[in-house]
Amino acid sequence: MQKAEKIASLSDKNKCLRGFSPSFRLGGEINNPTTYNLQNLTNLRDTLKKQNPALVTEITVSFQTGSGPRTETYYGVPLWELINNLKAGGGLKPGNSGLNSKNSFLRQYVLVDATDCYGAVVAIGEIQPNFEGKTVLVAYAKKGADGKVVPLIDEGFARLVVPNDKAGGRYVSNVTNILILSAPASPLKPKNF
Repeated sequence: MQKAEKIASLSDKNKCLRGFSPSFRLGGEINNPTTYNLQNLTNLRDTLKKQNPALVTEITVSFQTGSGPRTETYYGVPLWELINNLKAGGGLKPGNSGLNSKNSFLRQYVLVDATDCYGAVVAIGEIQPNFEGKTVLVAYAKKGADGKVVPLIDEGFARLVVPNDKAGGRYVSNVTNILILSAPASPLKPKNF
């Protein structure tokens, strides 16, 4: 009987919170780990727009879902700015560069977790302006059916939006963690071919 109780208690500890996420934690290999809520994220977006009025903080995306195609316009903070702006994450810390430190940030990635234990990964090379430069957004609002900007309610206060993905699999809702991590060095030994 004790073994069954231990398994049940471990299961309870590892349950997903599910439901609405009122905040997320930004951490990992960055200089300024912090926690964001709707007000912090909105204020950050306003600050970033003052620094750079050309910064893209609104994107319209089309993607496939389990119930068919969907087109939405989202508003938020670009993931690259969230990580690198001095008013936000303060920039990447050097990660695990493996055997060669050249462009070590290309081994880094962003892991985004949700309240339902769903998650997705975005490579730093996808969002780094000198490489792919994709504007991945941490959205906090979208355009409603009436054309007005409305907060994300059914998607948590924050949602990851990855433009040009054909399917919406990396559109993580109810974000709880945004962590910058490094891929480990390859376990394979170099071979001469």
